[in-house]
Amino acid sequence: MQKIKGIIKERKFKFISFFWLLISIQFVVGNNLQERGYLSNTIQEIIIDILKIIILFIAFIVIHYVVLHLIEERKTKNKTNANVKTKPEMKSWKKTIIYFLIIVVCWLPAIIAFAPVMTNYDGPWQIFRYVLDILDTRQPIIHSVLMGIFFVFGHLQFNSVSVGMLLFTIFQVCIMAGIFAYSVKIVEQTTNKKWIRNISLIFYALFPFNQLFPLMTTKDTLFAGLALLFIINLSKLVKGEYKFLDYLYMIVLTVLMLLFRNNAVYALFVSMPFLIVIWHNNKKVLKNILLSFIVIIIIYQISMNLLIYIYNPRINTDQEKLSIFSQATARICKEKGEELTEEEKQNINFYFHDYKKIGEVYQPNISDKTKDMTNCENIYGNKIEFGKFMLHLFIKYPQIYIESFLNTIRGYWYIADSSFDDLYDSEDKGCLELTTGSFTIEDWNLAPSIREFYLKMFAENNYEKIPIINIVFKPAIYFYLLIAYYLYALYKRDKNKETIGIYLLLYFLTCFLGPVALIRYIYAVIVSVPIIASSVFNDAKKEDI
Repeated sequence: MQKIKGIIKERKFKFISFFWLLISIQFVVGNNLQERGYLSNTIQEIIIDILKIIILFIAFIVIHYVVLHLIEERKTKNKTNANVKTKPEMKSWKKTIIYFLIIVVCWLPAIIAFAPVMTNYDGPWQIFRYVLDILDTRQPIIHSVLMGIFFVFGHLQFNSVSVGMLLFTIFQVCIMAGIFAYSVKIVEQTTNKKWIRNISLIFYALFPFNQLFPLMTTKDTLFAGLALLFIINLSKLVKGEYKFLDYLYMIVLTVLMLLFRNNAVYALFVSMPFLIVIWHNNKKVLKNILLSFIVIIIIYQISMNLLIYIYNPRINTDQEKLSIFSQATARICKEKGEELTEEEKQNINFYFHDYKKIGEVYQPNISDKTKDMTNCENIYGNKIEFGKFMLHLFIKYPQIYIESFLNTIRGYWYIADSSFDDLYDSEDKGCLELTTGSFTIEDWNLAPSIREFYLKMFAENNYEKIPIINIVFKPAIYFYLLIAYYLYALYKRDKNKETIGIYLLLYFLTCFLGPVALIRYIYAVIVSVPIIASSVFNDAKKEDI
């Protein structure tokens, strides 16, 4: 009993208990929404849910400390072997090339299976609009132009757009494999632990998401690679290891990263106040970070304006930003349509076209159909009135409002969620969209058995049948890894770790405001896991990265 009291008094217990309380709550709340579709409605249900949370919380805490005790015992036993001969170190650049080759070789079966390219998500539509010179700002201009150039090059030089897109695949594979190989080198230098380096290399080479995303026409692939480089270089910046060329390099790659995803820009903006709090006692580092971020944002805006000037795209009103409101309004119309006053119905018709139809098209886990009903002209033309009306509906139906929000992005916060990989009634769209052959691009199907394996695993969601391991394919697990990492950084009072963690966490939270929970939106977080892990195990020799 005395030992338990001692544990509870420890400072780290607060961080550990907060994390496991959060995990316990998400299991109970998530299960309620997934199984019955709503939160607790009665006093009895609330009491039962609280008891479930308490039981889970105690169980997780006990398991945590038992595992911790076993690890400590093993560490003590392993301290006996001190005299270990070390082999001469291979040069860093040679190691990076070896890592690159290992990764590419491991990716080859998937590359062959889906050659020339995986035409999924918005990719084919982006190419189509580039070819017809009718680009819009719904998708990143830079990404549409990049794919379009390969598409047109294949047609002009080889009389085959498929060859052009194969070259795009090779380009993307080389870029991503190079970034991952560099990351493995960083992990090795940061930790000086070969087992972490080996796990990182295995992760980048064999984890199916890392094999498949470089073959896709989604912007999230290159964005993830650029985001990974940004995190690595941000860590180097706050350590004070930067020279002029390092600043220039970071500015260029970060501007490119922002051009590939709008919510990366939002995360950068929002992170600045947090970084001021983190670094307020170190004026030099704070000045370097803020100055770099301000220059990055200015150059990004200039670059964006230049792309708009050159390609003259149609400027789209982003309906996705209104997903929270369209989903909440639709659920209210579906469940409480008969209770709505005439004035409320008129307002809904004004902002969402038809209060009856928006209730009929409502889907709990995706806002595609409800956001398409938003009247952006009326909403953006009457922002204050719209805001007041949304607040009115929230005050009148708070539980429905909250439930609609939690359900739409349930895949991001509920570890056992199954809604994020069941959005479309299609045999090649599940956890991942693995479509091939589109818009005159051929489907070579060079390795049908290998392709069938990936389709069954991630398009038909057979990965769900693999106990325990299936958790690594769930978006929510990476959300809680980030939270655990940030709590660890706070506990250690490590500003470097806090800086890395806050940007990734804020980026993830911007995805909560999106229209749906998809694995591709948080792929940038997934590829950052080895860097996060290396930061935790950092007892390396001090050398430049």
